[in-house]
Amino acid sequence: MTRTQNIISLFRRRFVQRTDCYPLQLKANGGGYTVVREELTDDVILAHLRGEMTIGLYGSPDSTTKWLCIDIDDLDEAAVREVQNHVRRFGIPYLTEFSGKKGYHLWVFFDKPYPNKIARALSQAFAFKHEVFPKQDYLRAGKLGNLVKAPLGVHQVTGNWCLFLDKDLKPEENQYGVLENIPAIDPIALLQKELPELWKQIISGNSGTGQPMSRSMAVNVPIIKDCVRNALHEGTRNGSRNRVGHVIASELRRLGLERDQAAIILAAFWNPENEGPLADAELQVILNSAFEGEEYVYGCKEGGTLRGLLQCLGYEKCQYMKKLRARVTE
Repeated sequence: MTRTQNIISLFRRRFVQRTDCYPLQLKANGGGYTVVREELTDDVILAHLRGEMTIGLYGSPDSTTKWLCIDIDDLDEAAVREVQNHVRRFGIPYLTEFSGKKGYHLWVFFDKPYPNKIARALSQAFAFKHEVFPKQDYLRAGKLGNLVKAPLGVHQVTGNWCLFLDKDLKPEENQYGVLENIPAIDPIALLQKELPELWKQIISGNSGTGQPMSRSMAVNVPIIKDCVRNALHEGTRNGSRNRVGHVIASELRRLGLERDQAAIILAAFWNPENEGPLADAELQVILNSAFEGEEYVYGCKEGGTLRGLLQCLGYEKCQYMKKLRARVTE
C-alpha cells in the first residue's frame, strides 16, 4: 500500500462514519454546506486533504459514533485550555485542531462505535457551554444529523489549514503521525471508573444530555425567533448577508415552510431591505444550502453563530425563549 493510500485509510478509520453521501463546504454563504448525495470516495478524501475541496463529517445512521468532537467557538487561548485541562484530568487522550476560522475542535477517539448517548454523556464532564458532536442522542430514520467540518483540510472562507496543534497551540510537525498514534478509549469503562454517578444516570435513562436548545425542543416551538424576525424585516448590512440569509432560511424551514415559500419571503421582505440586495443566483445558493439535506437549527447560546450575527433582545424579553421555557416545563 502506498503512503497516500495509508493516509486515506487512516482518515477513514478515524473519522468517516457515513459513505453514501457527504457535506461539501461552500465558499459562499459564510462557509455553509451542501449535501453531495454520492459515495465518499478515496478521490474525494484526497482532494480534501490536498485543500482542493473541503468536506464535513456526518454521524452514523445507526446513532453510534467512534469519536467525540468539542467545538470551542472562541480563539481565546483560555477557552481551549480550560477544556484541555479537564479532559486531561480524566486521563483522556485527545487532539486539538484549529478550526480554520474562529476557534478549535477537540477530538476524542473511541476504540469502536458507541451509542451517541454515551459520547454525549461523557462530554458533560468537560464540554461545559461548548457545542458537542454528535449533537443528537438518536438520529431519526432517513435523517443526516448535524455535521462537523473534517480536519486536515482548508477552510473555504478563510483559506486557513485546519491542522492538529501541539501543547503550545502550534501546528504539529507530523500531522498524520499524531493522528495515527493517538490512543482510542472505551468511554463506558471510563464513565464507570471516573464518573460513576453519571454512569448511573445513563443506565437509568436520565443522562441529562438534553440541552435547553436541543434540536427537538427548538422544532417544537412553533414561532420564529425574535432576532430572526427582526432581521427579516430590517435587512442586513453588506458583509454578512449570505450568513444571515442562511439563518433566516433555516429558521423558516424549522417552522415547516417549503423551499419555494421561503424563497418568496426572502425575495419579497428581506432582500429589498439589505444593504445592497443579493442577486437571484446568490439567494438560490442560500436556499439550497438551507433546504438540502438535514435541517440545521441555530441555537441561542452566548458566543454562538446566531448571537454573533443578529441582535439578541435578551432571554427575558424574547417571546421565543418564553415559549421555549414554557415547553420545557410542561
